[in-house]
Amino acid sequence: MPGFSSMDDLINETTTNGKSLRVDWNKNFLPTTAAVAGEWFHLARGNGNPPPDSLYNTGTNLTFQPVSDTTTNSTGIRHGGNVSPDYKHLMAASAFSAAATTMPSVAMLIDLIGFYRVTTTTTITSQALTNTLSAFSTFTADAGTDICTHSNINLFPYTRCQLTTTTTLPAGLSLATDYYVIKVTDTTIKFATSYANAVAGTAVDITDAGTGTHTINTLYPRYTSGAGVQAMMWANNATPLGAATPNLSLPSYTNSAQSTGRATPTVLPIGKTAAANGLVLYSGTGVGKYGPAMPLQAGDAGIAKVDNVQISVSYVSGEFSVGLFVPLAILPMTTIGVASERDFLSQIPSLPRIYDGANLSVLLYNGANTPTNSAFFGHLQFGWG
Repeated sequence: MPGFSSMDDLINETTTNGKSLRVDWNKNFLPTTAAVAGEWFHLARGNGNPPPDSLYNTGTNLTFQPVSDTTTNSTGIRHGGNVSPDYKHLMAASAFSAAATTMPSVAMLIDLIGFYRVTTTTTITSQALTNTLSAFSTFTADAGTDICTHSNINLFPYTRCQLTTTTTLPAGLSLATDYYVIKVTDTTIKFATSYANAVAGTAVDITDAGTGTHTINTLYPRYTSGAGVQAMMWANNATPLGAATPNLSLPSYTNSAQSTGRATPTVLPIGKTAAANGLVLYSGTGVGKYGPAMPLQAGDAGIAKVDNVQISVSYVSGEFSVGLFVPLAILPMTTIGVASERDFLSQIPSLPRIYDGANLSVLLYNGANTPTNSAFFGHLQFGWG
């Protein structure tokens, strides 16, 4: 099993070696507007433990901002920090509420890897997004094997990246050029000149080690290829969005197989008028309602980057965020005061991976009309080895 060689090894690592952590969380439902049954909300802005975020309505308009557990004001649920070269997993989890009329509901644990802030909510044409790559890890190159060694085990196979250096890149590699990762081990890779070449294992011929310090730059800090990454749009501000019900779309995104020009399907999500803080804009019941993720073009398994966003009519005022996330666990709650519990080792054998830097938060599906400030609680049990 990932991170553990056997059940005995898992028990030894999490008990004898102390590689485990229990974290309790509690979040209040958002304080501005009660929820209608069928809607999804992002609870990051709610009071509790961790405290409310003050990040997702900041930063440059239409520009991707990566987020990790150490990002200022992200206030994700803590998970014990980085453990590499070990692998960390979610072992068990629970969620419940004792507040009146909150059941049934569903809590979804997610890793929110980044977001685009959208303040130009009166613009109805397609708006281009800025996707600037950030430093991911330094690397060294072996000209004899074409293998490059790096230090960040979060790097996924087939990731699109670019390379920088303080002096001269290894011969065979160029600046301002897209390369795609051929993964050899957690800390060794080769570079390919196209996604197809990476899949085929056709690597760039490196003929010397270069000089200086070399860096791999990626868009995402985790799930770097985009595999499994989904998108959501949510109201990010205490001031509701204006009175409008626009169609919401991603008219162009690049999928995890690096196919460009992908788009939201024809039946477009419809945003809610005067959307309240935390609301996933298009969630609810009926035609044009989805949740929590935006629908993707048929056959796509994830988003490597979002290239454009569009609303069909002006939202009049306010702003929202386009978040990129990976769902980790679902906790359906049916009865007030009774915890929903999940064991990811034996009950639902999956052991969701918690990557270094994970920014954990909770999305809540309201199966009933949920009053403002309703309190939700839970715990997460982590183990690593």
